[in-house]
Formats: sequence, C-alpha cells, structure tokens
Amino acid sequence: MIFLKKLLYYFIIPPGIFIVGFFIGACLLKGWKRYLMIFFAVMLYLFSISPVKDMLIYPIEKDYINLKCDGDIIVVLGGGVYGNGELSEDAFKRVLKGYEKGRGGDKIIIVSGGRVSERYPYEAEVMKTVLVGLGIPEKQIIMDKDSKDTVENAKFTKKIMEEKGINGDVILITSAYHMKRGALIFKKYGFDNICAVATDFRFDGIYSIYDFLPSASNLNTVSKVLKEYMGILFYNIK
Repeated sequence: MIFLKKLLYYFIIPPGIFIVGFFIGACLLKGWKRYLMIFFAVMLYLFSISPVKDMLIYPIEKDYINLKCDGDIIVVLGGGVYGNGELSEDAFKRVLKGYEKGRGGDKIIIVSGGRVSERYPYEAEVMKTVLVGLGIPEKQIIMDKDSKDTVENAKFTKKIMEEKGINGDVILITSAYHMKRGALIFKKYGFDNICAVATDFRFDGIYSIYDFLPSASNLNTVSKVLKEYMGILFYNIK
C-alpha cells in the first residue's frame, strides 16, 4: 500500500506527470508524432532516475572523492543567491566547506560572486556575512563582487591576489560536479598548484526500487551535469 501511494505521488508531480502526458499523447497520435512523444517520455524518464544521474555524474566527481590536500589561500566559488538574500543550496554548501577549511586558522578566504541584476544582492557579500556569522574574522575575508561566471572567478581572483600581494597555493572550493571545469579554468589563469576541495557530492551508487522512479531533484542534477560537460567540451575546443 505504501509503495502504491509513493508510486502515485511520483507520477502526479513533475516530472512524472509530464512522462505520463507524453505517453498519453503517444496513444492519441499516429506516425512520427507518436514516436516523438515516446522519445520525449523515455528521455525524460531516464534523465530523472538515480542510476542514470549517477552514470553521468560519476566521471566528473570521482577524482575528488576523499581527496586530501592543503594550501594557503581559500577560494570559494559562488553558486547562486536568491532575490531575498539567501544563498542557494549549492552556494551554502560551498561556504560551509570554506568555513571548515578556514576555521581556527589565519588563511585568507576569497569569496567570489557578483550579482545577475540590480534586483539581486552581491553573492560575495552574502557569503561573507555567513562566514562572519560562523566565526571567521572579517579581516580574513576578501570579496570578489565582480565575477559572474567561472572564468571571471579565476580572472578576478588572480587580479585580487596580484594587487594585494597575496602568494601561495590555492584551496579551490566548489561543488563536486563543478570542480573539474573549475580547476581547468583556474589552471588556465596561472593557478598551477590547486588544492581541489569539493563538496556537495551527488553520486549515490546504492539503489532501491524508489530510485527508478522519476525525481525532479535527479533531473535538476542531470541538467547541471550536462552543462558541465558542455563547458568542458567548449574549454577543450577553445
């Protein structure tokens, strides 16, 4: 009974309801339109289940699992901020990892993130507020409020370190799914000795029957992973 309730739940909210809708469309249509509806239903289903999500994300996360290293300067990359001034889930986890690596010491922490429009706060300011609230001395935190993507994160971090005469190896902190592209870009801008400290790992690897039911969170993760693959491809072509 519980399984049937959960099954109903998974298929009456997105993306399940859309998968059902595509299959209904396939039953009502004929010819190439029917096959197109079936294709959309199958692809949406596959991209929203845990095994496929893991298959896609493992190759870009595996190099950073249990990776232990250290450095002199902590750089925390932004992951988004809401209009109400709250950090996104990704960004908050990155800040917490920055706090973990910087607490009780005197390492400089560079928080990197601008704003997408005037309606939004500067992400670096929000990140700094969280770190100070957790107990990191304000004097240890430097804000990069200009960067709007990973390339600018690296570019402006390099500029800040040169202008302030800061030297040393960088501890780069970002989400595990984003680390491979982030590390590639930072190395391009001259950060040769990067200590990659990843957080927010999405790979699971252990499944139950429920992991084969469509989930919006899996679909969200897959969209982020595909974006990373496109970014890495673009980087290699460029």
